[in-house]
Amino acid sequence: MIALVRTEFVKAARRTRSLVIVALLIGLPALILFAIHRRAGRADRGGDRGEGLFRLAHQSGLLVPAAVLSVMSGFLLVVIAGTIAGDSIAGDAAWGNLRYVLIRPVSRVKLVLAKGLVAGFLIWAATVLVMVAALVGGVLFFGAHPVTVPNLSAFGGTGALSFGFTLSSSALVLRVLIATAYVAFGYSALLAMGTFFSTLTDTATGAIGATIGVYIISEILNSITELGQVRYAFPTHYLDAWEPMFTGNTYPHDMIVGVVVQLVYLVVFGAAALVWFQRKDIRS
Repeated sequence: MIALVRTEFVKAARRTRSLVIVALLIGLPALILFAIHRRAGRADRGGDRGEGLFRLAHQSGLLVPAAVLSVMSGFLLVVIAGTIAGDSIAGDAAWGNLRYVLIRPVSRVKLVLAKGLVAGFLIWAATVLVMVAALVGGVLFFGAHPVTVPNLSAFGGTGALSFGFTLSSSALVLRVLIATAYVAFGYSALLAMGTFFSTLTDTATGAIGATIGVYIISEILNSITELGQVRYAFPTHYLDAWEPMFTGNTYPHDMIVGVVVQLVYLVVFGAAALVWFQRKDIRS
């Protein structure tokens, strides 16, 4: 099993797509950091202060990763994670290699588990890379300082800023690490669904499109408040539950619920992928 995981990881890491993803995950945080720096200059001159975490990011480079994650976790990281998960098995099928892969003395269950583990590791690595790139750039630009967060009313831009609470440098580092882990784990449902879709088709683009499409639909439906409590079961409902750690000085209960929801999707769709692939007729 370990040898199989190592082989699958080397195959995934050597692809040109992986290099493109790495470039995006480093380049986009750098672009966002540049925008934060420019906006901070305007704020110092009495100009636009920005919104949400971006309003605070220029106070300390330790908060920049949170601001970057709040932007990238809702789309780009979803696309990247969906691509990695959807291509996990269908990619070999599309190239006509799946039959030869299965010639090796390894069961189909172990193959799915190995590909799922590698895909999951790459998704976590992508999220961590975003955080590290933003953290390094943020500290270089703004230093590592405590952050004074104003009252929530200040975020609406309707009143004068008033003192709320202060996050020390160590607290910021801890919460950035927790936020990164939560965001990465928040793609567990996407990983499981992508792997499942990847067993249903021999076309990688179809599996990738279905995976990303489900998340887009989930996000659209989640924005319809008339659906009420039904939205709580959507895989994207709790993706942003970590942000109050920085804007409200609290560890939300919704983070625990979000982890449970992701675990349910991981177990259900992971089991479905295993069952379906064991019964599938491999022709490619």
